[in-house]
Amino acid sequence: MKVPRASPSVSHVALLTPYDGGNLGDAAIQEALISNFRRFHSPLQISGITLDPERTAALHSIPCYLLAINSRPHYKVKTRPAAESTDHAKTNLPDETGSEVNFFSRLRRTARSSAFLKPIRALFRLAKEGRHVLQSYLLLREVDLLVVAGGGQLDEEWGGIWGHPYALMKWSVLARLAGAKTVFLSVGSCRIESRVSRKFVQMALSFALYRSYRDQGSREIALGISPAADGPVVPDLAFSLPSTRNEPLSETIRKPLHVGVSPIAFSRPGLWPTERAAAFERYMTELGAFVAWLLSRGASVTLFSSSTPDEQTFKDLRDRVSPHIEKAAFARLSSRDVSTVRELVGLLQSMDFVVASRLHGLLLSFLAAKPSLAISYDRKVQRLMEDLDQARYCFDIRSFTCRELLEAFLDLQAKADFIPQTLADIRQRYDMLLENQYRLVAEYLSPGSYGLHPLRSAAASPATARRSDSDVREIR
Repeated sequence: MKVPRASPSVSHVALLTPYDGGNLGDAAIQEALISNFRRFHSPLQISGITLDPERTAALHSIPCYLLAINSRPHYKVKTRPAAESTDHAKTNLPDETGSEVNFFSRLRRTARSSAFLKPIRALFRLAKEGRHVLQSYLLLREVDLLVVAGGGQLDEEWGGIWGHPYALMKWSVLARLAGAKTVFLSVGSCRIESRVSRKFVQMALSFALYRSYRDQGSREIALGISPAADGPVVPDLAFSLPSTRNEPLSETIRKPLHVGVSPIAFSRPGLWPTERAAAFERYMTELGAFVAWLLSRGASVTLFSSSTPDEQTFKDLRDRVSPHIEKAAFARLSSRDVSTVRELVGLLQSMDFVVASRLHGLLLSFLAAKPSLAISYDRKVQRLMEDLDQARYCFDIRSFTCRELLEAFLDLQAKADFIPQTLADIRQRYDMLLENQYRLVAEYLSPGSYGLHPLRSAAASPATARRSDSDVREIR
């Protein structure tokens, strides 16, 4: 089955991401891509390739297709019967029918009930994968450009070898066979250790006509996988989110203070691939003591999350705060559920300071011009804080203490009037780099375009980041 194109003259871009609608960082990247692609290239048909097509189609108002067909640990594929889907008719994309889903569900439950049927389970998964490969190929026959964009896409921790590394390889190979072009835009590199994962990622990168990385560390990891995977460093795509572009730089700090705290499920058993109960307990204890200190000083604290699993840590944190403060102070601790990027940005703008660990929770806080403390669980968070000249307010989640946080918070308060302007100056340079990248991809979609202009490193000055005719080449 093919996905009908709006018109033969309309270009079709497919955005590939391991996103299920629950991570607002990924949501911010998708919104930024959709808005900017339409701004630079109109008319344009945009589709998504995600882990939960129904939910992401509803959130971003684009047709979406299933990224993978077989779930892996912490890499869950979400399919629904067509009869229950409100978006299937709108998306007009290949999907399972209700009767097929019911039949396969019954067969899967039967296969799981007996170890003797293990070969049947393997055959069942293989058959599903073969069908998905064929449908994906037919989809790509109608796509001009496959965009692997943003997020920690070069990673095996969530789903293992047969999670996203395999998915990247599969879609890149199918795109080449179907005649669609592939680009990697401002992607992040995380954990790629196994030989098979590295091979899958190497193949995927080798088929791309253009690659860029969101930070220097990600670029170095990619080059360690394949020297041919070179590409420029271009800031995280969430920096180009239009909804934050014209917001005021800062507001008068209120008294009492309103502080946002976004705990993360890092190492929590059942919520994180690598489980370390003792490490999570230590993190909650130190963060809880810091929140209790804020409340005891008269501040209001709001717990929020930019990724669905983290919401389950709110109770953990509350349980560690309540024994240390009076009931009246504990009443100033609240939580907010946010389901869209717009809601999250609006919440952040109501705060004076933010304490967070997720990369995009921090990034969106900075876009809202809020001075922030980072409790870093990964290299990418440390790098973001360094790039934004905020490294002194970044602490390792494995070793930080409550005392370090409170001392840094007092320093942050003292310098709160200067930080928004620092962030605004850096974002101005990032805007230029991202603008150039969008223009290059837009040109690539134009008839007669056969190559891309590689951008320079994000560390380059605005003057040196401009395109030059001598820079025009195709990256393979």
